[in-house]
Amino acid sequence: MIVTRHLAALVLTAVLAIVGAAPVRADAPPPAPSDVADGVVQRYLTTPYGELNGLRLADGRVVVFGPLMASSVAAAAPVGERIRVIGNKMADGAIRAAAVVNLVSGSTADDQPPGPPALPPSPPPGRKPLERYETAGPIDLVLHGPRGEANGVILADGSLVYFRPDLVRGPLRPGQSFAAIGIGSRGPHGLAMEAIVAASDLAAARAAAATVFNPPSPPQAPAPHVD
Repeated sequence: MIVTRHLAALVLTAVLAIVGAAPVRADAPPPAPSDVADGVVQRYLTTPYGELNGLRLADGRVVVFGPLMASSVAAAAPVGERIRVIGNKMADGAIRAAAVVNLVSGSTADDQPPGPPALPPSPPPGRKPLERYETAGPIDLVLHGPRGEANGVILADGSLVYFRPDLVRGPLRPGQSFAAIGIGSRGPHGLAMEAIVAASDLAAARAAAATVFNPPSPPQAPAPHVD
């Protein structure tokens, strides 16, 4: 795999530690130190289309990664395995992964394409069709965007709900009741959806959704007056 010199050294050090070998020092001083986190994979996170875009560790920390890493991370780090994540910590504490190392098997995944530059990648396989879903329950975890704005929640039942930051007014916190109606998909990693309406309970969400999914008909023009 092609990785930066610093990243390659970090990954190699983690792998060698598993088999008891001495770590290898990078030839050149590293740029800025990367954040490193160890933990057990609890579950994977997906987009509303069912595509992997992150994982959650058993201690609650969230790791996000790009589409180029999705399949290699899933292969290297099954649920229940202990891993080491090398990357950059974001404002809310989530880690954007540059590399993932399975501390049991030594398998690795990183965000650099293997080998020399190749032809443009083929189009992604067909996405799952989006369907309408509704979900409700207490918030287990609040997700944030790059500027620290809340843009999603994981509910206690595992449902993953994304939303525009301006869709939800007021702060969100774990334990708070949350309901949403929107579009998404359900797969082996659970329900993931994009909220179109959100509220504190399903009754309020359904009332709001009635005007979104079934907007009132525009007023009809008056019939012409004939003398």
